[in-house]
Amino acid sequence: MVTIFRAVQVKIIITEASRAVLVEQYQSQLNKRNEEWQQWQFQAKKILADAKKKSADTYTLAQEKIAREERLRKDKIEQLTLQLEQAANLPVGSELDYQTVQSPVTLKVGDVWDEIMAGTEIMIKDGCVYEIRQKT
Repeated sequence: MVTIFRAVQVKIIITEASRAVLVEQYQSQLNKRNEEWQQWQFQAKKILADAKKKSADTYTLAQEKIAREERLRKDKIEQLTLQLEQAANLPVGSELDYQTVQSPVTLKVGDVWDEIMAGTEIMIKDGCVYEIRQKT
């Protein structure tokens, strides 16, 4: 016998309460990203001003770095905005992937590998384990 770890998917069953919590979490993350965006814009101006004093090459490199960083930050904000909209429109009873956890499983000679690794899903409803599903 040997014990290994397998991935177990945890899902949330959407209720009015869980949807409100989810929307609040996404809104909080979005607010944080927007604050970071404003701080970044201030920092970017300073970086460009300092680079301009050094050389044209430094200034060009700084512009490229700032453009990349701005794209990344804008993409994250857009992604969170989309997730927020989707969360607000999730129907009650729908299932949403939440996280993956590791679970130990004991293997012995003769076990059917595909059945053991087919996995398990843990369903959470309003913060409580609602159901444990064994995939077959």
